[in-house]
Amino acid sequence: MKHKSFSFFALALVVTAGCKSNPPKTEAIQTEVARTDVAKTEVTPTQEISGPPSVPVQDEELIAVDKTPVTERLRDLQNSVYALEDRVYGTRKLGGLGLYGELKSCLRKMASAQYGGTGSMIWSEPLDRVTDKEEEIKAGPGEGPKDRLQRFQSYRSILRRRSDEFSARIEACNNELAGKTMDAEQPTKVMVSEVPKTSLERAAINKYLCGFVQPGASLRAFMLNAFAQGWLSLSDYKLSQNLIAYSLKDAKDVSRDNALLFNGWRLAFDRKQVTIGELFNDGKDAKLTHWAFDRKSDIEDPASCLKNPDGHWNP
Repeated sequence: MKHKSFSFFALALVVTAGCKSNPPKTEAIQTEVARTDVAKTEVTPTQEISGPPSVPVQDEELIAVDKTPVTERLRDLQNSVYALEDRVYGTRKLGGLGLYGELKSCLRKMASAQYGGTGSMIWSEPLDRVTDKEEEIKAGPGEGPKDRLQRFQSYRSILRRRSDEFSARIEACNNELAGKTMDAEQPTKVMVSEVPKTSLERAAINKYLCGFVQPGASLRAFMLNAFAQGWLSLSDYKLSQNLIAYSLKDAKDVSRDNALLFNGWRLAFDRKQVTIGELFNDGKDAKLTHWAFDRKSDIEDPASCLKNPDGHWNP
């Protein structure tokens, strides 16, 4: 029998309401554009995102009387996103594994005693079908093409990064597997332990945040990168959820408003409320004003981002 031990999302992110993985299902909005021929859409992965994606649509097009060009652009974008999501996470109806399942299968094989493994492996990748958010969005009022274009552009940015990462890791796993000799007499049984990705990638997170923190840094850029890296899962959030709801104190008990806590980092922003929906749909953002981190020793180059003593607000 295969065993799984689950360790739930270990990152501490301060928000107004608790995260929910199963948002309520609701009625379809009036402007829904049909998914058509998604299986036929060709998808080309691109490089890792470095900031918020732009919407390649001119305002003149959006306010034009003839909406057909915008509608067609939106339809093509939606189809490419749904096809890309199926490529990354597999197709539910057909039971396809996608890149997510292919990577997990290869790593499981590598961990088996047949290939010299220990018979156990750790799996930390969230299965985050980002377009599941559309069911929640349908509860709201009617929206224009610009809103959907902006949101699906964000979905595509996240999925492209995941596709690139999974593809590279699958290639590396297959190459390593090809260099091993299989012993058919050994068992294939592998015990898989599922853990949050943040618990395994603390060094990578700290390196990213040390480069991110500076006055005026974008909350939207941070959230998109966190979703793209798999450090956060979009399915764990409600679109109406305020991301910067609390006041946080540093090591000197100095308080800053409009803050969130992520993996030990305190991040304070310049406005009282920004929700996931506003970041993706309304073009709203919040800018970083102060930050603090308790463990300078965990940073490769702490002087570059933490000028003050451990746990004190910067700058």
